[in-house]
Amino acid sequence: MKGEQKNLTVPEVAVRSSIQIFLAAKTDMKPIGFGSGCILFHRDRYFLVSVRHVTEDDTLGTYLETGIPSEEEGKPGFMLKPMGGLCYFDLYKVSNAKEIKELDDLFKAGEKMDITFAEIKENFELRQEELDFKAFKISQGHKMILDSRNIVEPSPEKTYCFFGRIRPDYSGMQLKMENTFKHSIKFHGTNKSFQLFVSPQVITDKYDYKGCSGAPIVDSDGFLVGLVSKVLVPSKVIYGFSFIECIKLLDLAIDTGMLSNEIPIAPQPIIPKEASDTDMENI
Repeated sequence: MKGEQKNLTVPEVAVRSSIQIFLAAKTDMKPIGFGSGCILFHRDRYFLVSVRHVTEDDTLGTYLETGIPSEEEGKPGFMLKPMGGLCYFDLYKVSNAKEIKELDDLFKAGEKMDITFAEIKENFELRQEELDFKAFKISQGHKMILDSRNIVEPSPEKTYCFFGRIRPDYSGMQLKMENTFKHSIKFHGTNKSFQLFVSPQVITDKYDYKGCSGAPIVDSDGFLVGLVSKVLVPSKVIYGFSFIECIKLLDLAIDTGMLSNEIPIAPQPIIPKEASDTDMENI
């Protein structure tokens, strides 16, 4: 895995660590589901981490946007990296893997946790395109690999930000998406696995956030606190899934052998893509 981590500003950490996830039928590879995720280094292993509602569709495949131009003639879009072996949890009962005798001891029937991860067992490249947000620029390079040692609890004294792509729109075969950088977000409190954040403006349109689900939430010192999960419309409320709770589940999956041994196949091309600048809703 390649990643850039040194001497990055907080906005650079947020943008470079957020990876576009697509859901698509394996027959035509046309993206019809959109979300975000990140690559996490934990216990000397690498994992794709996102939220459950982004990837949980058995009829579609899960793919990462690599940022590498397609080499297939007539298809100037980016390559997609197929991902398999995604692990899901129902609501777990214990926090210490040593207390588990059977896997059934982990779960409460019918309750699901909005988190998913898969181990990455091969080396591949994820590129970052150049972006201009006016207030700051992101240079071309590689996506960033996050480190679980940089996970902290959120604090009301800090501000928070995250990056994603929203408003997918097809023009013929061309897929366009808007880049969005959400910032100046404040922490309000924690409810079980969820963290409650407050946006500086009232959220009146869920599509201003839809596609950000699974993006890492970064504090004003560049540390990780959660993954974007839901918004409450109309309100200022943004929900994140706690990264600390995510690590507990990831440790359980490692220690109990839940992670799949499936290794993703080689990247495949997708259709051309070009990026440019209620109720509680999954986003």
